[in-house]
Amino acid sequence: MRRICALVFALCMLVSCAYASVETEERRTPLSNNTLVKILNNNGYKGWTLYQPGSRETETNTSSKAFLRRIGIYPVVAEKDGETHLVILRKKGGDWKFQLASDKAVSRDGFRMYDFSMDENISSESETLYIWFDYADAGDRRYSLELDLSDTYSSYFRYLELPGEDTDDGRIYRTIIMNYLRDFDFEVSCFGGSYRETVGVQPWKTHEFGIGEFSLAEMPLSLADLTKQAVVKNAPDGAPLYRRPSETGEPIAVLHEGETANIVRLEYSDKWMIVYMQDEVYYARSAVFE
Repeated sequence: MRRICALVFALCMLVSCAYASVETEERRTPLSNNTLVKILNNNGYKGWTLYQPGSRETETNTSSKAFLRRIGIYPVVAEKDGETHLVILRKKGGDWKFQLASDKAVSRDGFRMYDFSMDENISSESETLYIWFDYADAGDRRYSLELDLSDTYSSYFRYLELPGEDTDDGRIYRTIIMNYLRDFDFEVSCFGGSYRETVGVQPWKTHEFGIGEFSLAEMPLSLADLTKQAVVKNAPDGAPLYRRPSETGEPIAVLHEGETANIVRLEYSDKWMIVYMQDEVYYARSAVFE
């Protein structure tokens, strides 16, 4: 009996430690470059907790003098009193200068940033740094936001990877790709299987993906977040729904005149509309909605 109790106690301790590790997980690296710290202190960030991007594959210190000599732009995350700012520094004439800061680019209620990193494998010819911000929500589901940070081209947030899901067909990954033309691609991929589908969406309102304008709190987390309700009109024979934006083959279903549907515009097409029903994507002629 004593042995059984000991085993139960040990199991409880393991479960407790597992939950604790989720709650306290922290991979971010404090900013260690005194020159950069001083610049940030002089620009309103004295007393803030400052983080530099960690390296993803090696033990590279991304704020060392040797590493900073190779790049002309650099990100820092600053936190204080529940606020999280993304700060961008730029090299001018060999010296680092404060360029801009955003208080909304990398923070969202219910999201806890636990990692901030970059691809450290860059060459002297590199013009873009690839930066990742990793989050966990209240249910410990994981999200990854990627930023293309460039000293030559426009910098913008490029994709948000959503939590994965295990299915009988393999592990499903969902990624929202942000196009610089202000539209979205929703990509669903199955690893362990061969399934992949990409749905291009033109949102009803403008979304900005540049650092100064992007808001993680306003970022859609599903296709449903971009839809609006519309009514089928001028369609006495109904509005056929298809799996592809094409009228070949039999329709999957038919919406009748006066019925409502959640719709969003299909990227690069004025003739077809996406109809989003019960987590499924269908296509119908745009002319049948008001």
